[in-house]
Amino acid sequence: MQRAVRDLVMPLLPFFSEGGARVRLGSFAALFPQADAEFEGFARPLWGLAPLVAGGGSWDHWEKWVQGLASGPDPDHPEHWSMYEGPAQTMVEQAAVGLALTMVPEILWEPLDEKARDRLVDWLGRINENDPFPNNWQFFRVLVNLGLEKVGRPTDEAAVDESLAKIDSYYLGDGWYQDGFSRSRDHYIGWAIHAYGLIYAWARPDDPRSATFRERARLFAPDFETWFDDKGAVLPFGRSLTYRFATAAFWSALVLANEEALPWGRIKGLLLRHLRWWSKFPISDRDGVLSLGWTYTNPWMREEYSSAGSPYWALKAFLCLAVPEDHPFWAAEEEELPPLEAPHPLPRAGMVVARDDCQTVAVSGGHNALGYFNQGVAKYGRLAYSTRFAFGGDPARGPGDSTLVIEDRANERRYSRETLETFEVRGTLVYSKWLAREGVTIHTVVSAGAPWHLRAHRIETDRPLRTFETGFALGLVEPGGYTEAATETEQAASLSSPHGTSTLVDLSDGRESSVVAQPPNTNLAHPFSAVPQLTGEFDPGVHDLLCAVGAITEDAAVALACAPTDVSDLVAFLDEVASR
Repeated sequence: MQRAVRDLVMPLLPFFSEGGARVRLGSFAALFPQADAEFEGFARPLWGLAPLVAGGGSWDHWEKWVQGLASGPDPDHPEHWSMYEGPAQTMVEQAAVGLALTMVPEILWEPLDEKARDRLVDWLGRINENDPFPNNWQFFRVLVNLGLEKVGRPTDEAAVDESLAKIDSYYLGDGWYQDGFSRSRDHYIGWAIHAYGLIYAWARPDDPRSATFRERARLFAPDFETWFDDKGAVLPFGRSLTYRFATAAFWSALVLANEEALPWGRIKGLLLRHLRWWSKFPISDRDGVLSLGWTYTNPWMREEYSSAGSPYWALKAFLCLAVPEDHPFWAAEEEELPPLEAPHPLPRAGMVVARDDCQTVAVSGGHNALGYFNQGVAKYGRLAYSTRFAFGGDPARGPGDSTLVIEDRANERRYSRETLETFEVRGTLVYSKWLAREGVTIHTVVSAGAPWHLRAHRIETDRPLRTFETGFALGLVEPGGYTEAATETEQAASLSSPHGTSTLVDLSDGRESSVVAQPPNTNLAHPFSAVPQLTGEFDPGVHDLLCAVGAITEDAAVALACAPTDVSDLVAFLDEVASR
């Protein structure tokens, strides 16, 4: 792991500015000033470098970061960092500086002269004078104050208390938070809120709030473990997936805080399998710099706040390097995931998770689509997510995967599940009620399973509609490569490729099956992909749509033969809802 950090950061060295305060990696823009993007490239590697050296590893290029810490806070230097007012991107990166000062002050603080130290403290202190966004950003202020405390400078404990009180208000119970104003329960819960809480517990072990963070992490760990499959892959779900293996930061932070929420061997297996899984993919550019995307370079799915330096948040996965070599984590033997014998409800997350020897599948119904994030419908509004068959494809641009799209036949406008009126997790079932448009209400029930899950929709419409329902997206080797492999029958659509098989079986009457290509580069995992699709036309009234959805690594014939057909529990749920 030490070598991995060095290998990931070394390619950045040629891109440092003359004054050392910026790392210039790209010419495209994010929604903040380019100077802030270049500061991001400077700061984010510290998430890996500071633990690396704190735990006894080596790094021979600290002079660039020491120079930057002297130049950046200097308002008279041409490379000075933002003296912001209000919430600003700079706050995000100040947290990395705070962590580094907490872990390795002898390397980054002691070489600075007194004037440089004062300027750095004044600049860091701006986060106490300006309120971060009401979400995981509140922890950035906390991490900065931990750094100030470590180097013997005054902290603002009133500001820390205010931020931690806000974080506490986001707690839902059972180990789950929501990410502040967005109310999302995605990877930010693990790689941000829990990870930062564990850093706090490590830095301030005697604070009563540290015990709370530890307790909540222990509750979260068994649930979050279900998001991983036995190959090391994790559910691609939600925003900021260009941070890639930051998805394992929670496991690494448990080690840092010496919190054995699961047996050390299990934690070690989860972390190392995940890192090995990532090692198989082309996630860097030709110069070795991490690219934007998931398993390949894919800027189309990035967020508006993603700059060329953003992917280096992935280095949060290396927090565990700060613990000494005699820590029991290092001596533990890697353990496999325990079998998930039955679907695992996650009511706080609005999901039920199932796993087989191929993949983990989460059927989802508890999230609004968060349209203010790029491709929010795809990232939050799909009916199911899989570690093996990644999502992609905006229905406005092409057929989305794992979704039901409603088209008004009068104007051909399309709608999919974005804003929920209500949702419920009951056993292995996830129910959601959503309004496609005025006069069109849809009740959806999805039953968890792997490799198959079942869906039932009850559509109440006052106008003629056309519907498009899709299964999991399947990666293709070449565009159009699904044609020969695709199987279409009156009741089912199935396609196969070297990446597996995706099948969609109609269990109701009146829909036509087909296989449809997605636009290139819309899928997170594959540049080329296609989906099985069922299309129907319906008059005003009440209509039930039923189907079985499967995605496995076997051939299409086996998949069709094994499709489940008993949807009685789902229909009974719909009937119950109708009688309320």
